[in-house]
Amino acid sequence: MRDTEKRQVIVIMAGGSGTRLWPLSRKGTPKQFQAFLSEKTLLEETFDRAKLVVPEQDIYISTGERYRTSIQAILPDFPEERLIMEPEARGTASAIGLISAFFEATAPKTVIATIASDHAIENDDAFVAALRFGLDTIAGNPDKLAVIGINPTSADTGLGYIRMGDAFVGDDQKEVFFVDEFKEKPDRKTAEAYLADWKYLWNAGYFIFASDTMESWMREYAPELSRVMDGIKSSIVQGDTDAVTKLYRESPNEAIEPILIEKLPVKARIVIPAAIRWSDIGTWGSLFDFLTRKHGGKNIFPENSIDLDSTGTIVHGKTDRVIATFGTKDLVIVDMDDALLIVDRHRSSDMKRLIEELKRRGHDGLL
Repeated sequence: MRDTEKRQVIVIMAGGSGTRLWPLSRKGTPKQFQAFLSEKTLLEETFDRAKLVVPEQDIYISTGERYRTSIQAILPDFPEERLIMEPEARGTASAIGLISAFFEATAPKTVIATIASDHAIENDDAFVAALRFGLDTIAGNPDKLAVIGINPTSADTGLGYIRMGDAFVGDDQKEVFFVDEFKEKPDRKTAEAYLADWKYLWNAGYFIFASDTMESWMREYAPELSRVMDGIKSSIVQGDTDAVTKLYRESPNEAIEPILIEKLPVKARIVIPAAIRWSDIGTWGSLFDFLTRKHGGKNIFPENSIDLDSTGTIVHGKTDRVIATFGTKDLVIVDMDDALLIVDRHRSSDMKRLIEELKRRGHDGLL
């Protein structure tokens, strides 16, 4: 049964500006505002999924000012007061700190689940069950932080992992474990060892916590972040948006895991294993893997393409041109009005090198 005494909300994190899916995803139009899997953008799909977990009025979006117009175009009925605006990009520690400050200023002791806006999920039912259970678990145990761990299906070297420790026994006897350790992206041999060990899960970056508890954790483990967020909370109460902007620029530009979560005692961190068929769509290669697993086949082609004898190839076209392939193997081909990408699918995880080269040659406008 859901805890009715503590408010439970979902915050969709939509401030990222990654370019690993260049040239489709760019700083001005990152992947959460793109349609990869259906006619809907990833943000729309995430919003629809969140509505299956909590009432629509309990869904918020955390994003940057530069994306306000995009969100309003994609979700025109989404109310302004449920946008948590980051004055600038400062990493997930500051973003989650701002979320906690926002709720402590407006609705103290709120139970919050932060989820990504740009993930692909095949089985919504597993996602919904895991999030509902996580929210209820933290409502009943507000001194804990919960993470959703994804049962791995491959030895992925592009993802972080969670090592489960002892069992955490709640009121409902469902499988929950303390988080023994967070592991960074492993090499191939280590990833294969993780896959063979039931104690390791993928870290999807979904965190569930009570806003007042997060505030106390920041005070103890991240004092500089706490100082900034205490000031921001006071400024939100006073309605002083200029002060919020000024203070936010002083906050640490770091990820939440090393600055706070990894410092928490083991008994304060729990993980909920979930059999979610999931992808963070972090690269063109991972998008290919997700789509071929979902739809079957050896290639992914748009309707206006023609192919003969290719295998392991993904083509994405944003123009009216006919794209013809013949005998290709393991290629990513992305056709845009102003750029064409052709890359070995197995090297698509190393797009950073190409992005840096584009910058070096003065093509910043394409990013």
